[in-house]
This record gives sequence, C-alpha cells and structure tokens, in this order.
Amino acid sequence: MSESTLTGIELERKAKEAIRGILARIPGASVEDSDAPPGRRGDFQVRFRTAAGLRTLHCEAKSRAWPNELHAVAHRLKSALEGNRSGLTIPVFVAPYVSKQAAEACLNLGISWADLAGNCELRIDGAYVKITGEPNPFQKGRGTVSLYSPKSANIIHALLLDAKRSWTTEELAQTAHVSLGQVASVKKLLETNGWIQSSYGKTELVAPEELLDDWSQNYKPKRKTHQFFTLDSPSELESKVANTMDEYAFTEFSAGERYASYTRHQRVAFYVTQWEDNWGRTFRFKPGEGASNVTVYEQSEPLLFVETFGDACCASPIQTYLDLKALPGRGQDAAANLRETVLQPRWR
Repeated sequence: MSESTLTGIELERKAKEAIRGILARIPGASVEDSDAPPGRRGDFQVRFRTAAGLRTLHCEAKSRAWPNELHAVAHRLKSALEGNRSGLTIPVFVAPYVSKQAAEACLNLGISWADLAGNCELRIDGAYVKITGEPNPFQKGRGTVSLYSPKSANIIHALLLDAKRSWTTEELAQTAHVSLGQVASVKKLLETNGWIQSSYGKTELVAPEELLDDWSQNYKPKRKTHQFFTLDSPSELESKVANTMDEYAFTEFSAGERYASYTRHQRVAFYVTQWEDNWGRTFRFKPGEGASNVTVYEQSEPLLFVETFGDACCASPIQTYLDLKALPGRGQDAAANLRETVLQPRWR
C-alpha cells in the first residue's frame, strides 16, 4: 500500500527487473523474454519456462497499491485474459510495494502480485510461489502524514482503542472532540488506504495493525520536552507524581510496565499540560545535563485517552506504544511486548 514517484517507462522497466529477479529464485525456471502484449490491456508480459512447460505472467504495473483500487486492476487483468482458460497465462499486479492488506485483496480477487522489493505471491500450476519479508523501499509518499496532526490523530486514536466497534460519524466526532467535517476528511483517507469500511452510516476499522504501523512511522508529536535528574527510584518518583499532581499521565516505561510488565526500568516519563518550575522544586529535580532519568512532556492539549492503575494515571496503550516505539534499544522491545500482550488481544 505504498506509492512512489515511479511512473510510465521507468516503472515498467523496474517491474520487469523485479519479475525477472523473482523468477530467478524459482528452481528450474528460466526467463524466455518479456514485452508489451499487443492488443492487450496489461502493461507487459514475461514468458518463462519450468519443468511443466512455457508459462506467461501478464502484468499490470501501478505506482501504488491501495486496496480500494485493486478491484479495477483485477477486472482489467481478467478481461485481458478472457478466452484464455488454459492457466498458462497468470494475471499479476505489480507495484513498488504491496502491503499485507493489499496482498490479501489481490488473492481474494483471484490475481497474483509482486512488488519491486522482491516480495510476491504467484499462482503457478496450482501452487503458490511466495516470497515475503523484503522491506518497503518506498516508505514515503502515501499521503497519510495529515492523518496524524493533533486533531486527526484523536480520531485514529479512538478507532485503534476500540477497534471492534462500529462508529457513526457523530460518535467519532464526540469522542475525538473534533468537527463532523474533520471526521469526514479522515475517513476518506482511511478508506482510500483500505483501513476502514463504511456502510449503512457506520464505520469499522479493518486493519488496525497496518494503521498503527503507519502512525508509528509518521509519529512526530508536537510537545515540549523537559529533562531532569532525580535520586529517587522510579517507583518512589512515580508515587510522588501520582500523589501530588492532578493533571498528568505516565508514558513510556512508566506506563508500559503497568499495562504489560516487561523489564525493570530506570527512567520515568509523564505528560503534563503545563510545566511549572515549582514542580521541579517539589520533586527536587536537578538539571539533566546529559544524565537525565526523568522526561516530562509538556503539550497544551490534554490527553483525551488515559487509563488508570490504582492511583496512577497512564496515557492510553496506543500512546504508550508510540512513545516506546520512538525510543531506541529496550524501548522497541517493550513496545513489541505491549502490542503483543495488550493491543492485539483487544483487536481480535
């Protein structure tokens, strides 16, 4: 579900190279030639020989792989092969990168797929040739950055926290504290990417994994960061914060350990809407100066989505995941643990 700047001749050239590279990895397969099919609607064909004989991949290359556009691609490919019932010509969709969601859509539509990264699922002689795991070389350019501006992100947040729910536009607007027009704009982009389905006035999230992945790749929070040092242990400081402050929310390891215990942590992190110098004196903080073990995130907009554990207020597991994922080292591992033990069970 990625889009690149490749178009026309350059896209077709790279698509042919990718197909040839994939076929070269199939034992016993040898490429005969490739050309543009005269009188056909596909972009190009690649003929190759296996032990079973000569086969042809009839390919259509597109600069993007948005699931909601694949019905039209499948129709064109199948129309181009009308009358060919032998199974010796295989319809294949090719894009710079094909996401898991787009790949499933291709298979449900009865067409094979491949991407420029070298991933593919080809139906040849009743069997699958499947290659996955090659990274996306076109991370940028899907037009989804606007989804994660503060107001729009509240809508995404609500959907991910209650992924099994069917939402009306009014419910999303009320929960996310945004206008109906804002919800409509976000829904349009989500639907284009195949992450939601809308029918009978209701909206359902169908691809929470991919949506969260895209958010984490584009996560650039607007907030002010304060770094401090304390001699208190994490548990001592967290207890002081919980007993002293009215408006705060733990995040990173301070929240992650409450959602899904993973490892002992030595750093404390929490959100506030406004940081006052007197708080630093209350907690006896010292300037971090490169050796900080306390991070305070100051953002003017209060966190809409929080959960409590005893006396502790925590940013939602979605927010905590994003903050942990943005940390190097153990933060990445803790984020993966939180996703596996907390988020994925909520989505099933």
